[in-house]
Amino acid sequence: MADPGTSSKQSTFTEWVEQYSADMYAYALRRMPDESLAEDVVQTTFMAALKSFDTFKGDSSPKTWLMSILKNKIMDHYRSAYRRNETSLDTTETMFNADGTWKETAMPADWGDMNVLDNTQFRAVFYECLENLPEHWNAAVKIKYLESAMDPEDLGLSKANYWKILERARKQLRTCLEMNWFNVA
Repeated sequence: MADPGTSSKQSTFTEWVEQYSADMYAYALRRMPDESLAEDVVQTTFMAALKSFDTFKGDSSPKTWLMSILKNKIMDHYRSAYRRNETSLDTTETMFNADGTWKETAMPADWGDMNVLDNTQFRAVFYECLENLPEHWNAAVKIKYLESAMDPEDLGLSKANYWKILERARKQLRTCLEMNWFNVA
């Protein structure tokens, strides 16, 4: 005979899946490179939540609890992606002076006074450029700018190496955007 508490637990959990799946998927989709990975990370989140359902004490809303698990699963994905792609990186010393200022020949182009982040077409080009970065550079950028609670040491990197990777990734993003959006390259 089934435990009556199990039936109630399943019913509650099924309600949560129905209530929060769309919001969780939308959140994951903004942070993952494609739809299938977003779906996978949401599914993994629900499996982890079901496994630890009995630990949910109700100190926060179910949605807050699930979103917290989702954020951790997204970070787990990027940690794993980062660890799989340890490679040596090109240097960017040719772009900067000893004091950290831009060299004359490497100065970024003037993009004007446009508020491009509100432009849907710009965002599409930006995300395409972002996805064309090496996977571990992409992960570092997303962790830095989309999941700011991450510490570089969580990726097994020194802070200096992490910042160097971000520097290189930003340079490549800038070049891609200049070529594909601003047409200044």
